[in-house]
Amino acid sequence: MLNNVLITLVSRVLNALLSFGIIIITANQLGAEAVGTISLIILGISIVQIVNSFIGGGALIYLVPRNNIFQLFIPSYIWAIFTSIVCSYILKITNLIPSEYFIHILFLSLLLSFATINLTIILGKEKIILYNIISFLQIFILLATLCFLILFIHHKNVFSYIIALYFSYGLIFLLSSIYCFRYLKEIHLKNIKVVLQNMLKLGGFVQIANIVQLFNYRLTYYFIEIFCGRSPLGIYSVGTQLSESAWLTGKSLAIVQYSKISNTQDTEYSRKLTLLFGKVSFSATFLTIVILILIPQPVFSFIFGKDFPGLTTVIISLAAGTLFLSISFTFSHFFSGIGKHFHNSISSAVGFIFTLILGYYFIPKYGLIGAGITTSITYLSIIVYQTIVFIKITNSTIYDFFISKKDIEMLKREMKNYFKK
Repeated sequence: MLNNVLITLVSRVLNALLSFGIIIITANQLGAEAVGTISLIILGISIVQIVNSFIGGGALIYLVPRNNIFQLFIPSYIWAIFTSIVCSYILKITNLIPSEYFIHILFLSLLLSFATINLTIILGKEKIILYNIISFLQIFILLATLCFLILFIHHKNVFSYIIALYFSYGLIFLLSSIYCFRYLKEIHLKNIKVVLQNMLKLGGFVQIANIVQLFNYRLTYYFIEIFCGRSPLGIYSVGTQLSESAWLTGKSLAIVQYSKISNTQDTEYSRKLTLLFGKVSFSATFLTIVILILIPQPVFSFIFGKDFPGLTTVIISLAAGTLFLSISFTFSHFFSGIGKHFHNSISSAVGFIFTLILGYYFIPKYGLIGAGITTSITYLSIIVYQTIVFIKITNSTIYDFFISKKDIEMLKREMKNYFKK
């Protein structure tokens, strides 16, 4: 297990460094307004991809060890084609995406959905190293293509980012397909109806939670564009991405945690693993947030350009929420791993109510700071619900959430076993 954690963490760190390079290039070379436009494009792709995942999403990790891959693969792909077309068009007519990029959002969403289905199957097979390698290559190709188009060809516009997305999404689709197609040789339709029902049931709960959670993350983007403009959205987007870099450890642990819990029936092991990972995630996130806050604004201006003032203020306003959600990752993956996905849907719905009400009040009045405050309160409401449910399900006590000697001993034991191996 520790081997997977370390490899995933290293992969996440490398991905974060590459992503940081992408932010610097786009911010410096394209400016705040273009970054705001790119944020809306990525948000549109994310919305479509989440709806696609109602059948072919994260629930596959739970279903892969328990079902024939062919029966999971084909319905997921068919659903992805249908929903990419429909959802992209709905986003266009509701003006939730820049309409001039509609066709690209459609095809990029479809390409990413196919790749995500493949990667989820890989994760369900506990091929975590392969998953991390492919994920790293996606970010690397995106950065390399951007550098070539913007720095060498001097093609300095939003379309350069779109071209880079085509290359990066296409690569991970091809690489993941090479691995996944080997499982399609075993074709049978026995109990296909039951499998489809499970996919829809589990996938529905997972994706309802995910799409509502995405709006918890990004609904403020739409409020900012409406009340403040595209350039302030670009500034807030960069500040958000910097803050979310603090989730490196938490997200790395969550991937391994979900894979492990999905493949075990030991409830006590799942409880201890969740508590341990939550504590480590919180500690690492806290340290990263402190470092980010201590960086002077002139340093950010030097890195990202004069179009991005006030990044330190945005990070401070998001700090509390960033900490809250670092623990939420472990709870969410615990509920998903034991098949109780509906708790994630409920917690996301609770957060969405706060996002909708507070965002409409705070953002017109306080601008980007109001957006950060809205996000932090939203994440607090989510973690409160998840903590209560986790305690009830596992019979944990409040004292279990504090770092103890047993936690340190467990980490030492895992490290010792790892280095012995």
